[in-house]
Amino acid sequence: MAGTSRELKDREGIDSLAKLARRRETGMRAALARLTAAANEADAAAAAYERACAAQRRVWQEALSRGGIYGPREAAGASLAVEVQRMALGEAAARHRDALARARQARADLQEQRERLRQNARKQEKLRELLTLYPR
Repeated sequence: MAGTSRELKDREGIDSLAKLARRRETGMRAALARLTAAANEADAAAAAYERACAAQRRVWQEALSRGGIYGPREAAGASLAVEVQRMALGEAAARHRDALARARQARADLQEQRERLRQNARKQEKLRELLTLYPR
């Protein structure tokens, strides 16, 4: 038996909301995949910068041992070479910190998107429950 005009309108409205929630879920899942890839790339970049920073630290320490404070100074340029390597180490450390910050932000964005997806799933469940209250 058909319901009243109001029940039909209510059901149509709920149907429309349910369709919208399903379309939204599709977009949210695509965004989740993109954010997952971005977070993985950010983690890989942070690891690469960490390795580069460690390598630069070794170069700086070698420069110190050759002509810096740990070894006899053989030339006036030795302290300049150590300073250049120290500055390069500082830049490498800054790039590593930036990469870590980007990775943290990417993980936070990913977690936020997952929460949005969970909220959308809860909304869809509520809409399905509402639809059971209205006969077709």
